Order: sequence, then structure tokens, then C-alpha cells
Amino acid sequence: MLLFVLLTRDRTLLDPNSFLRQRYAAIPWLMIAHGGFGALALFLGVFQFSSRLRQRHLQVHRVMGRLYVVGVAIAAPVAIKISTILVVPTLLMATVIQSTGWLLTTATALYCVKTGRIQQHREWMMRSYPFAMVFVVVRVIVAIPAVARMGQLGIAETVWSVIAVACFLPSFLIAWPGVAAAKPAAKAQAATANG
Repeated sequence: MLLFVLLTRDRTLLDPNSFLRQRYAAIPWLMIAHGGFGALALFLGVFQFSSRLRQRHLQVHRVMGRLYVVGVAIAAPVAIKISTILVVPTLLMATVIQSTGWLLTTATALYCVKTGRIQQHREWMMRSYPFAMVFVVVRVIVAIPAVARMGQLGIAETVWSVIAVACFLPSFLIAWPGVAAAKPAAKAQAATANG
């Protein structure tokens, strides 16, 4: 998905006459900070979920994790600043919620690992990364012709929907194994009680 976004939308940033380049011309340093550190977090975050990397190269995992945290700590607040300058009324609060969610989940993951709560650290990282992915997922969905034809409404609905999924889906996925495992135990108890 990241390659799709880079090759379709963000490639136009190389053209000095493109709409995106003109839109961001007043704030190039903010865009470089947000884009660069956001891309760093997006790229490194994928590798943080690799059990093989963690087990074989723990120090690399830790360095990449620190760089992920730095990426989030810079990209998220800068996104809020950018959205106050390039105001899109329907998306300002969406940016605040996405950025705050990304910062809080990442900070909680960092706290957990610093206090030796590795399982909780993994779970909070699973909650953090979807906030990073909002950027990419929204741009892929908005590229769908039916959504693109909806204009600003389609963009706003897509952004808010993807943020909502980023908020609840990780917790659902984290809890699901326990929920699914509990089902057979409940059936066994019911069978014992009836038998």
C-alpha cells in the first residue's frame, strides 16, 4: 500500500507545479519533518512485529523501536501543526485524534517496555501502528474512483472511518484469542452441568 501511495499520489511532490507541491509550498520544513519522520515510523514499524528479528537480533529491534518512537514523537505533533495551517475544517479534529492516539499508544508501549511488561508492550505497539497506517490506508481508499468522485465528503468519511478502525480493531484482535478459547470451556461446563 505504501508503494501505491508513493507511486500515485506522493510522486507528484517532485513536480514543482503540482497541486500538492503548491499546497505545501508555504510550509516545506514542516512537511519534511512530518513526512520524513512519519515515513521512518511507517517503515520501521513493520519490522518491529517480526518475531524472528526480535529473537535473533534483539539489539537491532531495540534500536529500530527507539527510532520508531522518535518518528512518532515528531511526526504526530507536526501533523497537528500542519492541520492548523492548512485547515480543512472536516479534518482538523481527525488529525488531532489520530495524532493523539498515535502518541498515547506509542508512549504507553514505551512505558510498558521500560517497566519490563513485554506482553503489554507488544499489545500497545499493536495499537500504535494502525494509527501510523491511517495515512496510507486513507490514500489507497480515496484512490478508488467511486470514493474519489465523492470529493471532500468521501475524504472526510474515509478518514474518520479508518481512524475508528485504528482505534478499536487492535484491541479486538488482541482480545480475540481469549474470547475464542473461552467458548469451548463454556460448552464443556454446560455439558458437564447437563450430563
